[in-house]
Amino acid sequence: MAYLTNPRVQHFLKTVRSQCRKCNVRFVLAHSHKVNAGGERCQGYFIEPWHSKGHPGELRVAVGGRKATDWLYTLAHEYAHFLQWMRDDPIWRETDYYTLEVQTEQEALEICRQFKLPIPRRLLQEQRRVYLQKLKAGTV
Repeated sequence: MAYLTNPRVQHFLKTVRSQCRKCNVRFVLAHSHKVNAGGERCQGYFIEPWHSKGHPGELRVAVGGRKATDWLYTLAHEYAHFLQWMRDDPIWRETDYYTLEVQTEQEALEICRQFKLPIPRRLLQEQRRVYLQKLKAGTV
């Protein structure tokens, strides 16, 4: 977990944690390899708060047994969903899941650039390509 001592990673984690707290969203880095999201196992998810019922939202990412570059990119992706919700972006309400995820992947890349996360660009591009291929094929 040497990445956790990197000042850029620390700044990113602090920013995500702070913004989540302000919006009644629990931020969790789970020590498991995958997390449960609505009955399926995945690497991370974001659920918006349900204010009318008093339910907090949640941004959860699995970090256990994963390379730091992998879970950091997953966090950037889920944080992009959080930001879409927070700014009431129409893409957040997009009914075509693939369209939503293509936009979210682009935003995740931008977040990685903005925070200067220590993830090689070629690795980011490869993770994005593989994820979108699996999504399109219906294997995610």
